[in-house]
Amino acid sequence: MQHDNFLFYIKCDHLSVFCCTLCSLCVLCDLFSSIGGAIKPVVTFTPNWGNILYYDNVTLICDVPSTVPEEPRTYQWFRNKTPIEGNQQNLYIIKSSVKENRGYYQCQTISGDISDPVFLNVEYSYVILQRPPSSIYEGDPLTLRCHHVKDFNSINRKFYKEDQEIQSSESDSTFHIPNIRRSQSGLYKCTQRIHRYDDSTVQERSSVSFISVKELFSPPEIKVTLSRVIEGDEMTVTCDTRLDPLRGGTELHFAFYRDGRTVREFGISNTYRVRSSQLEDSGNYTCEVRTASDTVRKMSDGIYIHIHETFSPLEIKVTPSRVIEGGDMMVRCDTKLDRFRGGAEFHFAFYRDGRTVQEFSVSNSYSVRSAQLEDSGKYTCEVRMINDTRRKISHGLYIQIYDYTAQNIIRLVISGFILSAAVCVTYFHNKW
Repeated sequence: MQHDNFLFYIKCDHLSVFCCTLCSLCVLCDLFSSIGGAIKPVVTFTPNWGNILYYDNVTLICDVPSTVPEEPRTYQWFRNKTPIEGNQQNLYIIKSSVKENRGYYQCQTISGDISDPVFLNVEYSYVILQRPPSSIYEGDPLTLRCHHVKDFNSINRKFYKEDQEIQSSESDSTFHIPNIRRSQSGLYKCTQRIHRYDDSTVQERSSVSFISVKELFSPPEIKVTLSRVIEGDEMTVTCDTRLDPLRGGTELHFAFYRDGRTVREFGISNTYRVRSSQLEDSGNYTCEVRTASDTVRKMSDGIYIHIHETFSPLEIKVTPSRVIEGGDMMVRCDTKLDRFRGGAEFHFAFYRDGRTVQEFSVSNSYSVRSAQLEDSGKYTCEVRMINDTRRKISHGLYIQIYDYTAQNIIRLVISGFILSAAVCVTYFHNKW
């Protein structure tokens, strides 16, 4: 067996199938083990401040995500890419020093990957505004702390954003935002009035920090798979967004709306499907994305989706426009097929007073060779696609079959009346 970059070749005969299977499993186990060991650790601080005062204590922790049972590990710590003492998961910094402890920290397990660097800022000052060491994203809780040097008492603390006071307290040294927004990025400042335990002289000190709130995910963009959706088509609407790579594990939920009404509640799928779209599915579609904790929500712009008719509304016509008993009559059912469905085949049926007079066929006309009075009635036609996925029925058209004999009698009576009237008028005119 040869093993090189996870490519291996095993020669087997019929007597060594079991051995080959066992060897293959061993190689796969080795592969998965190697992948598992490559999980990148993360450096965290306790307490969770990225900046501390000289002589403060802090514990750095090398967190290693793992999908296998815990087993003893050996750790290596680095400061500014240089190995430092410490082979345990926790690195304790006692009575910190600006010179010896300030810098970028990383950790690594033996034969494992190395973490991203995290900066620990050790400051020589009376008062500092403390903030978390990691990047701050919209939706995160944020706590700032106005921290003073040891051996001093604090009388009053005030917090400012862009020089506007946002909190004042005699006892609380922290300012908390439970769900920060990007609009809350800016320059934050804290001030403290402090004095030594053994001296009543009060001095006011301040510290500033710029808080930049990163975008967790981009504004969603709604799209439809087909540029032209025809009734009966399967329509798929997607809601696309991009998570920041450093928060790639964040779970997002998606919802879809048509004309402001919910068509699909929040779920983990970013698609909304309509198996057989109908005309009433037309409308202005939007989608909304939120985190599983509902701390961040974003709505897309709208997109109007028009569901086109497979064929135009039916129009029923009769030829001639006046049908006499005994004459020929032809009823037509006219429609137009969508240009993108040019190859589709239609079938037509005709009804009189709701009863079928011609079953479905490819002909769009119904002919009566010698129309009778009983052929009078309300006519409708229906069209369907050959696979019967779409059907439409026309409006009704009342067709009256006229009696030829009765018409002639009426015409003779009217003609006789007109002739008699003319004779009378002429007679009285001559007499007078």
